[in-house]
Amino acid sequence: MQVFNEALAALGLSEVVRVLPVSSGYPSPKQVNLVLFRREETWLFESSAATSEIVAEIEGALDAHSVQRLDALLVTHCHGDHAGSAGIIAGRGRPPGERAPIYLHSAGYRFLTHPEAAFLQETYELFLARSHWGLLEYGALSQQDMVEHALRKRFQHYFAETPKRALRFVDRGALPEGVIAVATPGHSWDCVLYLDLRTGVAIPGDTLLVTGAPQRPDSHGFVIPIFTAAGQSYSMAFEHYLQTLRVLREFFRTRPVRVVLPPHGKFAVTEPLRWVEFAEQYFVQLYRALVTEFFGSPARRREPFFARDLAPFVPTAGAHPISTPGHAFGMLCALADEGYLGLEEHPHTRQISFTLRELPPPDYLEARLAEPPGPLPIHGER
Repeated sequence: MQVFNEALAALGLSEVVRVLPVSSGYPSPKQVNLVLFRREETWLFESSAATSEIVAEIEGALDAHSVQRLDALLVTHCHGDHAGSAGIIAGRGRPPGERAPIYLHSAGYRFLTHPEAAFLQETYELFLARSHWGLLEYGALSQQDMVEHALRKRFQHYFAETPKRALRFVDRGALPEGVIAVATPGHSWDCVLYLDLRTGVAIPGDTLLVTGAPQRPDSHGFVIPIFTAAGQSYSMAFEHYLQTLRVLREFFRTRPVRVVLPPHGKFAVTEPLRWVEFAEQYFVQLYRALVTEFFGSPARRREPFFARDLAPFVPTAGAHPISTPGHAFGMLCALADEGYLGLEEHPHTRQISFTLRELPPPDYLEARLAEPPGPLPIHGER
């Protein structure tokens, strides 16, 4: 890992690519990194939340780089800290109602076209996921509890309503010249990683995260992202992320990626295959904690348990405290899909309990990660 400016300077890209940290609006991480490309055209990757304070901050950052107008705005996924203000920022320097093309995956666009309705639906999914993990009882929450909950109200105004005609869907082949996108679901169903072929710069969304303070080398590290709820229930996010790891291992091996600029943190990733190795090892350790430590007790092998019960036994993802319970839950559901565990969902609480039917093999996760990725889901490559 290298600090952004140092990594770009070493590659001779300082005049072409700039990283613009702005507020995310979220409690953690507090900043999101927008990436500005200045060549014949001006592109911006990512846009933060649509609050007036953050929009003013983004406008100020663009002013500081003398950006009068954007030719393209590309977002990696439709979360508020990555896409919320896209419909506003894409209109910079243009007549009212006109916008630069906004590129994104089609799976998440309703957060822009109908943000209130889409966010209300995600509210229920968030509480349902936490109930599945055994942290809440879904039936004990009234609709009013959910709608008025601080978890929702904090973020409900982070998206600016944007008409679909302003959007260009990368999974349908719409991309600026010289950019390819690879589908990387797991953190979210609609996440993509962009690669600018001329510079070798990749913009990964929240799939690939780093942490640490530049002045403290001992704090530098990679982070596994939280798995978000929308469109990804039970084992889906876990399976998506394993496939994303297989895809990115092959993508980083075979495509001209010189540097990856994560959306949070202060570091560029100059050896992306090292991140893949870290992520694979994290899930292997998560699995081993279940098989050797949690199931090491004969009593726990006999009794039903919840995903929350694994918390003392599993490693941390190093990020949000809710990350590892979500990872563990997805893994347990995947093992239930395979028949190693039984799965039962309580109809009122919506809590999911698991029972051990057959101890899975010790190399199960290594074998899953070693599976070939199949054809890479790359858009825009000719």
